[in-house]
Amino acid sequence: MKQMALILQGGGALGAFEYGVVTALLERGWQPTAVTGVSIGAINAAAIAGAPGGDIAASLHRIWAAITLPQVPWLPASQQASLSLFGNPNFYRPRTDYYDMAQWTSLCSTVPMYATLNRHCDFEQINDASHMRVAVTATDLQTGGPTTFSNHLAARTEGIIGDGHIARRAHLNAAHIIASGSLPPGFAATDIDGTQFWDGGLFSNTPIDALLNLLEADEVDSLPIFVVDLFPSGGLPLPTNLIEVQTRMTALQYQNRFWAQYGGSARLPGFLDMLAALDTELPPASPLRQRPAFHWLMRLRALRNVQVIQAAEPTLTGGADFSPYGVSSAYQAGRTAVDKHFAATRALPAVPA
Repeated sequence: MKQMALILQGGGALGAFEYGVVTALLERGWQPTAVTGVSIGAINAAAIAGAPGGDIAASLHRIWAAITLPQVPWLPASQQASLSLFGNPNFYRPRTDYYDMAQWTSLCSTVPMYATLNRHCDFEQINDASHMRVAVTATDLQTGGPTTFSNHLAARTEGIIGDGHIARRAHLNAAHIIASGSLPPGFAATDIDGTQFWDGGLFSNTPIDALLNLLEADEVDSLPIFVVDLFPSGGLPLPTNLIEVQTRMTALQYQNRFWAQYGGSARLPGFLDMLAALDTELPPASPLRQRPAFHWLMRLRALRNVQVIQAAEPTLTGGADFSPYGVSSAYQAGRTAVDKHFAATRALPAVPA
């Protein structure tokens, strides 16, 4: 088995694509040693790190079986994409306290997901960093910045890691996972230690920073990192109707923006070459090497190890489609995307189990 790290985006029911990707990677001989997620990606991360008995594929299957809606026999399978708007019994339920509607800050309750996570995930194992390092990110409603809750932080990474991003070692429980997916107005903010949190994807839907904080020094230059990209936005045809416009707007909102801040015209490869030159040319005794900013810059060298597995452009209802047909289609698409990725790149060949 070969070790890898995983970065899982948010996207509602599109998380079934991640389920397919991870299952296919496992079958190719890859084993996650660190995983970070946002929103549905945080739920998948909990299922991965908290897989009872270490059987990740079975754990993901149980979680997705729980949150997939029952088949409606009299309605064509392909026309059941929007039924989750009426609730998802093991995930969320619509509020019925209409007498208090003027005070609502959400449309649904996530109480069912607490029970689902506690039933299917081993939180004692999730908090064992020697088993697997895991982090989930939520958006602090008071500051507007992200907070990452982790069962492990590498040396020199605790505290503020840039752009107001707080990295916090925590004893993870279901509330941390749900906080990462508390997307308004559907879901209310989740309280953690007196602070209110919304969905982590509102700030950044690709929690690469959180993953970098999990890496040990000897992994920065070598550990393969798989990013599952649920919202590709480049190279797509122009929208031709209002539905396609709304779909593209959603993709742009949640797309991976991490690369945009590095390298200028030199892009990411130029930035990484600069980091290598800086490390080589800066004297070993330089006081700059002791600064937290320098340690963070050196940690960014891990971006050279990133492999992106990309989904197709999502449909307008894709994030809400928890129907058996929708979940199965997204799962199979994730498996197919892994095959295409390795066939196209040949950069990380399959490892015998």
